Amino acid sequence: MKNIFDQWRNLLREEKEKVDQEALRKVLKDEGGASGIEPFLKAVDASEESIKDALKAMDDVGQHEDGDYILADDKEIIVKIIKEEIKFVLEKRKKKKKSSGKKDACYHKVRSRYKVWPSAYASGALVRCRKVGAKNWGNKKK
Repeated sequence: MKNIFDQWRNLLREEKEKVDQEALRKVLKDEGGASGIEPFLKAVDASEESIKDALKAMDDVGQHEDGDYILADDKEIIVKIIKEEIKFVLEKRKKKKKSSGKKDACYHKVRSRYKVWPSAYASGALVRCRKVGAKNWGNKKK
């Protein structure tokens, strides 16, 4: 029973600690787009930890290396999304190009000697050629 009451208290604390993201954006706009933690503490009735968690969860707010929180412009967000999409498409194209593969010397040498391709014999010959190298394959040892 005590466990249930503890869970209830924790739930009430979490509800109380929820921070309004619009209020945080308003503070950033009032401060000129960048702010330390102090103005947030004055404007919002919440703990410093919950404010920091809310700021991390916001996509349009980033943290500067000096610790200030910065509100991103809409243009910056759109540019960032476009760059990510372009990067994703280019990586996808690279993967497709790699899958086609290039044919090595053994492939061409073995393919020219076997009429039926692919066949078990031709595949075995290709493996043996790759083991000894294309220059040495097909030469008899004396």
